[in-house]
Amino acid sequence: MSATLFVYTRQKLTLADALSSFGQVIGGELATALLYSPRRCTLAVFTGGALHGPDSQPVDTASVFESRVFCETAELRWLNDPGPEQCHRAVILSEQEQPSLADWQLEKKEGVIETLPQTYLLWGEGTGRQMSNRWSELAMARIGALPVPVANVGENQRVLLHSVEYIVEAEHGNAVIFDERLVKLEVARD
Repeated sequence: MSATLFVYTRQKLTLADALSSFGQVIGGELATALLYSPRRCTLAVFTGGALHGPDSQPVDTASVFESRVFCETAELRWLNDPGPEQCHRAVILSEQEQPSLADWQLEKKEGVIETLPQTYLLWGEGTGRQMSNRWSELAMARIGALPVPVANVGENQRVLLHSVEYIVEAEHGNAVIFDERLVKLEVARD
């Protein structure tokens, strides 16, 4: 299946401002966030213009150096620049043009010859513990407990991360993966 991938970029944008722009793109759609800090990778949900953890409280993003926030409509990638110029980098990927991002730089990637769905397995297995607000718990000896924003993960069940790869024809004629967009998390079905 061919598609067009719209890649919007912007620099010197705080995570809060990038999330605000992303919220305009996805409207009321619920999104999942992967937040990387020096101590851990945390999952959160993005709804109502803010990131929330399993306790429904806002997530502290002060130490986040990289984030990926995604849903079926779009993905936001944000990278912190700790230098004095604070040239943080934000990218929003979508298959639809986004008029709300008029002040972002657009690279419209036409010529996508195929999209390829991919699936990754998150570490850990369900403990059967259901947490509040659509959250479950995964656990594994090497990683400990990990709250995930997926409802009803049963004991020993796994969680899948779905993505889409965008394949283009390179100048040399070979087909190459241009980019990959994260899409959703879901319980693995047997």
